[in-house]
Amino acid sequence: VGIGVDFSGHAAAAQEAREVAAQAARAATHEVVLTSAGPQLDVGAAKLAARSFAESAGYSADVVVAGESASVTLRGSYETSFLGVIGIHTIAVEGSGSARGVRVTG
Repeated sequence: VGIGVDFSGHAAAAQEAREVAAQAARAATHEVVLTSAGPQLDVGAAKLAARSFAESAGYSADVVVAGESASVTLRGSYETSFLGVIGIHTIAVEGSGSARGVRVTG
């Protein structure tokens, strides 16, 4: 039973990591600057926004910004409830998500 609890907990933590990664990527795509070529993502601000979002949720993040898109990979850990009895206190969790900025014209 304990193994089932921890593995289902890990699955839920992995789903949360994917959701947070997608939201962090969306946060990155909101960092827009106006240039002579039109609106573009501010790469530095976009990476900072995504990392800040991820860190506030307890994850570390790798962020890639290219063109109008952002991709985020998160890393964290799930603290086990029962596997600690056999020396497994945490299980690594990773999730990724991406978002693309969309231009809206009036």
